[in-house]
Amino acid sequence: MQTETDLGPDAAVATAGDAVRRRPGVPTVLLGAVLAGSLALRLVGIRHGLPFAYNPDEELHFVPQAAAAADGRLDPHYFDNPAGLTYLLAAVFRLVFLGRDVTALLDDHPALVLTVARVVVALLGTLLVLLVHHAARRYAGRVAALVSAALVGTPFLPVFYSHQALNDVPTMLAVTAALTGALAVLERGDLRSYVLAGAAVGVAAAFKYQAGAWAVAVALAALLRVLRGRDRAARVLGLLVVAGVTSAVALLALNPYLLLDAGTALRAITHQSDLADTGKLGQTGTGWTYYPRSLLWGLGVVPTALAVVGAAAGLRRDRARTLLLVVVPVLLYLYLGGQGRFFARWLLPAYPALAILAGLGVVRTAGFVRRRLPARSPTALRALVLPVLAVLALAQPLADSVRSDRVLAREDTRSQALAWLRDHVRGDRRVVVEPAVPADYLEGTGLTALPVERPYQDYETRLRPEAVDGYRRDGYCWVMVNSLQRDRGLVAGLPGARAYYARLERETVQRVVFSPYRPGASAPRFSYDWSFDWYPPAYDRPGPYVELVRLRGCPSR
Repeated sequence: MQTETDLGPDAAVATAGDAVRRRPGVPTVLLGAVLAGSLALRLVGIRHGLPFAYNPDEELHFVPQAAAAADGRLDPHYFDNPAGLTYLLAAVFRLVFLGRDVTALLDDHPALVLTVARVVVALLGTLLVLLVHHAARRYAGRVAALVSAALVGTPFLPVFYSHQALNDVPTMLAVTAALTGALAVLERGDLRSYVLAGAAVGVAAAFKYQAGAWAVAVALAALLRVLRGRDRAARVLGLLVVAGVTSAVALLALNPYLLLDAGTALRAITHQSDLADTGKLGQTGTGWTYYPRSLLWGLGVVPTALAVVGAAAGLRRDRARTLLLVVVPVLLYLYLGGQGRFFARWLLPAYPALAILAGLGVVRTAGFVRRRLPARSPTALRALVLPVLAVLALAQPLADSVRSDRVLAREDTRSQALAWLRDHVRGDRRVVVEPAVPADYLEGTGLTALPVERPYQDYETRLRPEAVDGYRRDGYCWVMVNSLQRDRGLVAGLPGARAYYARLERETVQRVVFSPYRPGASAPRFSYDWSFDWYPPAYDRPGPYVELVRLRGCPSR
């Protein structure tokens, strides 16, 4: 077991952690506070948008399949994402909704089923904080572990995606277990360590395919044992085979139809890989620059800088352990950076390792500062260095997540627009609704939406100004425009889309606006991520900027 002096507080910082070590109850209380705060951040606003799941991945890719699996239809017929979260949610649904048809319940009471699914993810996000603390304590010591736990419990991106029934947060939990397993392989190198590490990698891949990359950390730990003369190459190779078999068993146990329907699975995975290489309409720049910039708001500026400090200090003082933390985030960045489309959440599997490195960075920076204080500096001043650095590291993540929770606790602009349509539109029952809403958005309102062809990615490319004539001819007098669609077409410079929106502007006789922005705030520049997670401070509520416009020349109501 690693000691406090391996990667944790050195002599210059030791006194800052003396109180923690002298009073065994203090770290427990502090960890409890971190866990309670992390859970609270994840539960506030967890019902945002309901009864609709406005995120299409949440609407289409996990919860419906989980409901079907809970009802006994185990083949997901869907392999773009692995089925780990699907089966986990199905097991929870089976317990919570004992004896009920969950698919029918999802149709009749979607808010109830979605809330249960989101709470499961929020609880997993809180468990992630505990597991990061456990891993960081082994990697970097007790003091750094508390900071690391807080630095995965409070940053914006891990907190935001703990509000959604998506696979990102469960994947983070599994890769943290894989990190711990890789360390056990490095330290002990026994059969149990390889089996547990392999199983953790398999579970991680069962939630998100790319997370299988943490097998590299396990292989690296085994290689380092050989290079250090602690194991023979033949023995290590045999144990790696055992770990690989264990990983495959874990993956297939949670995704059996990868094997039972291998042809369909292979085609879906290949299709998904091809999609990742094609850019999203409206995205600018490249993943090489986008992912490092996304850390500045997804994790935080100071935590990102401290992670770099922690990596540099760790590589200098304990290269082997630090390499296990660094290798997969680097490989993940190299893999994602060259893809045509890029989203900040795709880097989330690297966040547990980055949080641990940042925790180590806080401790090392505190030691550096303390060594440079005048020799006669008061003891109280020396003791304050580490807490002040920790507060500085947590300030932006906590502020961003609290602000985000306030946004999520308010009504979505699309829900506001729907209520207005239901209450005010009487004669003109046909509406053009741009594809940024669920399929059942108008259900029960008596309104009819103009059918929109898939794929929705191509919606903007198909827009032409003469479409307005077709709307008027067919009795679609109301058009619901939203910034999620409009802005991507305008940013991409599509002439058809530009002319279409300009004509709508000219031929509008009535306009009702539902803005997600604070009064007086300017709309932020278009960003795919920000249009879904509403990070910028300009946001006051979730949703796109929505305009309901009535066309000139339509029959009066």
